Amino acid sequence: MADDEVRAYGSVAPLKVGLLNDYPTSGDTDSDTVASLRLVFDEAIAAGVVDRPIELVIRNAIGLPNGTYHAVEQAYDELVAEGCLVIFGPWVSDNAVPLTGHADRVAKVPNIILSGSEGALGEWTFALNNGSMPEEPVMLAAVLLGDGRSRIAIAYEASLIGKEYLSFAEKAYAAAGLKVVTTVAIPQVEADKAEAVRQLRAAEPDALVHVGFGHGLWGFSDALLAADWDPPRYTTTAFEMAHINTDWMWQLRGWIGLDSYDERNEVGQAFLDRFEARYGRRPGQSMPGLCHDAATVIVRGLSAARPLTGEGVKHGIEQVKLVPAASGAPGTFLRFGRYIRQGWMGTDYLIARRILPDGTGHVFHSEPSEHISRAVGVASG
Repeated sequence: MADDEVRAYGSVAPLKVGLLNDYPTSGDTDSDTVASLRLVFDEAIAAGVVDRPIELVIRNAIGLPNGTYHAVEQAYDELVAEGCLVIFGPWVSDNAVPLTGHADRVAKVPNIILSGSEGALGEWTFALNNGSMPEEPVMLAAVLLGDGRSRIAIAYEASLIGKEYLSFAEKAYAAAGLKVVTTVAIPQVEADKAEAVRQLRAAEPDALVHVGFGHGLWGFSDALLAADWDPPRYTTTAFEMAHINTDWMWQLRGWIGLDSYDERNEVGQAFLDRFEARYGRRPGQSMPGLCHDAATVIVRGLSAARPLTGEGVKHGIEQVKLVPAASGAPGTFLRFGRYIRQGWMGTDYLIARRILPDGTGHVFHSEPSEHISRAVGVASG
């Protein structure tokens, strides 16, 4: 037998993991995503959790709202054709919901999404949802109650995400005893907000709430400033757009929103210690923790896969139980199972943070669990 045949026979093929980014940005979050995934994968190899190299196969596709769903489905198919055993992504509900049906039809590869729509869950689709449409309004209602708000004006993006958020928000706020005094539709892309601000202000709310993916926030603070109106203002996990770059941070100045980054989480901070030691920077935002948790699930799924196929990995992911998470408040855990497709355990897998008035950074604001009993109408004590 020739030497090259011996080497080929003795070589080990890498485990391929797909990254499907349907919202590529020019900020640090994309590089932090890739760096975090690779760090966790390398640590798993070094610790012997998996017995062969892990190759990250990346596809960036400009999906909805700015691009097309077709680009996302095409990227998914390419990753499957590349031999990926599991795919991380997409992020956006407008893409993740229709992709779930496609993934079930393909029936080859599990994917882990960040989408907040429960319509995106399926046999092959797991969620480390960075919030969800049903849960975030309840969490935000708890934050609003804790801040003493009672009359709420809602600006909702005219999109799948915005309308789904609005429906759940109206129900959650009613259950919490909060009065929705008006709802105003805004475009899901950047647009002038002057008329929307006028309509919202006319209802005399004591708090302004935005619901949607996040692009509708662009220009909102400027419109409020132009109208000489500075209401307490809240948003969903669209708040995390502020982590993309300094321009987004400036656009969200003064806003309070839901975030999965909590500097009190020791698992997350220990991971950032290792991240900083390897890369020489320490990103104080949600994406490294989210990617740590997703990569941890992926590694455990690969390790438990019998056989080492997409279906085997799917069954392996279902065996993830009570794993401490880097995301959320201290005490947040990861778990999946058969028919369990949402992976967070703990009310405070999201907490409330606030962008400083000058747009230079963000600080801890509150935990939803402090007032969750009031928010869901359950007596405490």
